[in-house]
Amino acid sequence: MAQPTHFIDFADGTPARAARKATLDAERYYDQQVMKQEWETIWTKSWLLAGLASDIAEPGDYFLFSIGHESIIISRDNAGQVQAMYNACQHRGNRVIATEQGSVPAFTCPYHGWTYDLDGTLQTVPDEERFEPRIDCDAYSLKHVKVEVWAGVVWVNMDLEAAPLADFLGIVQDHLTPYRIENMVLILDQTLEIDANWKTAVDNFNEQYHVDFIHPQHASMVNCRDSVNELWPYGHRRTIVEGFVTNPRYGEPEEAPPILDMMARQIGLNPDDFKGRVGDIRKAAQVQKRKLGEELGYSYDEFPDDLVSDVVQYDLFPNIIATIHPEYLWIMRPRPHPTDPNKCFFDKMTLQIPMDVGHDAESGLSLIGDVSQQVALQGARPEHDVFDREAVITGQKSMTITIDQDVHYLPDMQAGMMSAGFQQAVLNEDESRIQHFHDWWDVWMNDAPFERAQAKEAAE
Repeated sequence: MAQPTHFIDFADGTPARAARKATLDAERYYDQQVMKQEWETIWTKSWLLAGLASDIAEPGDYFLFSIGHESIIISRDNAGQVQAMYNACQHRGNRVIATEQGSVPAFTCPYHGWTYDLDGTLQTVPDEERFEPRIDCDAYSLKHVKVEVWAGVVWVNMDLEAAPLADFLGIVQDHLTPYRIENMVLILDQTLEIDANWKTAVDNFNEQYHVDFIHPQHASMVNCRDSVNELWPYGHRRTIVEGFVTNPRYGEPEEAPPILDMMARQIGLNPDDFKGRVGDIRKAAQVQKRKLGEELGYSYDEFPDDLVSDVVQYDLFPNIIATIHPEYLWIMRPRPHPTDPNKCFFDKMTLQIPMDVGHDAESGLSLIGDVSQQVALQGARPEHDVFDREAVITGQKSMTITIDQDVHYLPDMQAGMMSAGFQQAVLNEDESRIQHFHDWWDVWMNDAPFERAQAKEAAE
């Protein structure tokens, strides 16, 4: 049985189907010229997830967003506005800020002391009288990047003429609004350096064909076989996976397997009550989670029953992989290496609802899978943990067992695509999200789709 796939146009008429049908030739994953073209047509033209608005809560707060060879300062100025600026001093190009995150009264270049206000305006030039002609502070202020904040997330676009984020995301904004991401708490911030192209990572998370082979634990808690795929304009995608179930490919067990047993008990269900009818746990979990949510102060009123129990993944072009439940969110973001197409940085930010609306310490009942991280943090921001694949393989670090299993194989996938014995990928029906991503990748690489769509709208 093939997974159902639906093409869904945006309300403004932008079609979901791409104008091109991609052939997944191996070169797109490792060719230097392809990497250069991606920079010019994709990374500098599309909206990118830069980070969390909670990291710039107060004036003077900032963080750096690195993408390819660029470093972008994201800050909150004294007027409370969010700013995004290239991290390059206008004197001789030195990086103005070297630390990843912090709070400052102004940005001062450490090399020659040029000082910029929090909105990027040049304020001070040491020995200004020695410049001829005199420095025009407005002309030599930091160069800006287009920025918007939505759902507690900071988004940037290096194309200053780009249309608003809402035009780019379309219906996705309506889908994600009920999750109230802006109220979630960051509990883990991890980056993995890995020997694989960023698209190799995207492809991995855009199909369930591999799940039975490298993620055997999934069969006892979700139904990946019958996932529903939705494909949208500009290369965006979604898949919906039933949760609190077992995979019907292997038949229904007499009793809940250990993982499903744990999931049920955590929300106050007794798996022993479902012997011989494990398939009923999903509906029971939907009812029980609503009941527990009312007791703990968390409302599921904006979610249909399916989304109370199921796993949803949004894949937003070019590089956002967001696995989301009402109670928690994984934001995964493969970023291109500055010079090597055979490498990428794989970020994973883990967020969840606060403990005071998701967990009852007295009874132990919880809507949150793991409260230990929030307990350990005690309200502090988690440190950014950067490590390599070897740390995952040896068990020193983990991004959860599922991600760890994927990490194990990604470099082998990349290496195989560079073999003389491999020319191009062959996809089946259940890999429709991969095909859709690459169809639109081809369009972005050749046709500037977002620019054309907005130019047409402006003309009308």
